[in-house]
Amino acid sequence: MQPVIRRDLSPEAVGRMLRADLAHATEEPPSAIDKFDFHGCGCGVGAFVGRPPWERHNGGDELLLVLSGSSRLTILFGDGPFSETLLPGALAVVPQGTWHSNDAPGGVTMLYMTPLEGNEHSWDEPGG
Repeated sequence: MQPVIRRDLSPEAVGRMLRADLAHATEEPPSAIDKFDFHGCGCGVGAFVGRPPWERHNGGDELLLVLSGSSRLTILFGDGPFSETLLPGALAVVPQGTWHSNDAPGGVTMLYMTPLEGNEHSWDEPGG
C-alpha cells in the first residue's frame, strides 16, 4: 500500500516559495513543494513571474488553483480567445485540446494538475 500523499499548502508554506522569473527560464523552475502523480496527471505547485509558454494538453483537462498572487488566463477557442484574471482561491479547468497561457506580471503561485501525456508548448501564440 502506498503512503498518503501530503503537501503543505498553508499560506505560510506558499509564502516561502520563490517565484521564478520566466523571462530567463529555459526549463521548468524547481518547486519547494514536491510534485506527485494523480490519476494520469502530474501535480505540483508552480510559483512564477511573467508568462510561461503557451500550452495545450491533448491527454485531458488541466486544473489550476491560484494560491497567491494573480494570473491572467487566456484560452484560445475556435470562436476567439477567452481571458480572465484568476485571484487567490480561483479554480479553473482548462478544456482538453485548447491552447492556453497564464500571464503573471506581478507573480502567481498555483497548484496545477496537468495530464502526463499529449502535451505541447509554444513560446509563440498559436495561430498568431
